[in-house]
Amino acid sequence: MTLNQNMVYTSFLYLFLLNGHLFLSLNDNQTMLLYSVIVFFILVIYFKTTKKDTLTTSTFSIKKIVGWGVVGLLLSFMIQWGVLFITHIIFPRLNLNTDIPSQRTYLFLFVSILFNPIMEELFFRFSFVNWIGQKLPIWVGMVISALFFMLMHTSGNLMIYFGLGIIFSYIYKKSGSILTSILVHMVMNGIVLWLN
Repeated sequence: MTLNQNMVYTSFLYLFLLNGHLFLSLNDNQTMLLYSVIVFFILVIYFKTTKKDTLTTSTFSIKKIVGWGVVGLLLSFMIQWGVLFITHIIFPRLNLNTDIPSQRTYLFLFVSILFNPIMEELFFRFSFVNWIGQKLPIWVGMVISALFFMLMHTSGNLMIYFGLGIIFSYIYKKSGSILTSILVHMVMNGIVLWLN
């Protein structure tokens, strides 16, 4: 499968999932099934897509994934604390509601920690960054992808999500494996949910 086909199919599935509530009335079990099916198909699309001319390298290096994963986690914490600090100085009375439900269900936790990072990294980092990178410099794809990633996260401080989008793209590029950004994204979501 080409990268262009990947982008079309992955975009359709991701947007379907985001807007499914508009025409589907699902209970928790049905929602989990829908997420499972879509994540499965996005993974199938990813594995069937040729990796030629992408940031994905042909060699799989645990050392690079772990090393860049640690760097990604540190950068992610730094960007979050830095943006929150600057925001607090500029707007001391601003309440950044993160919209994380106080009654978290297992479904919410499972989707937030496992499914969303897989879908978002395969869509925003693998498909989007590489697709734009075919036509423009890769850094342009990273910035545009980070902007869209930011816009999909309307709760809290949007600049944090933009920064995270850049960091996730950067560690994917440096490690040569989308697995690095998926794992860092999972850990970050888990920590944020644990702290809230």
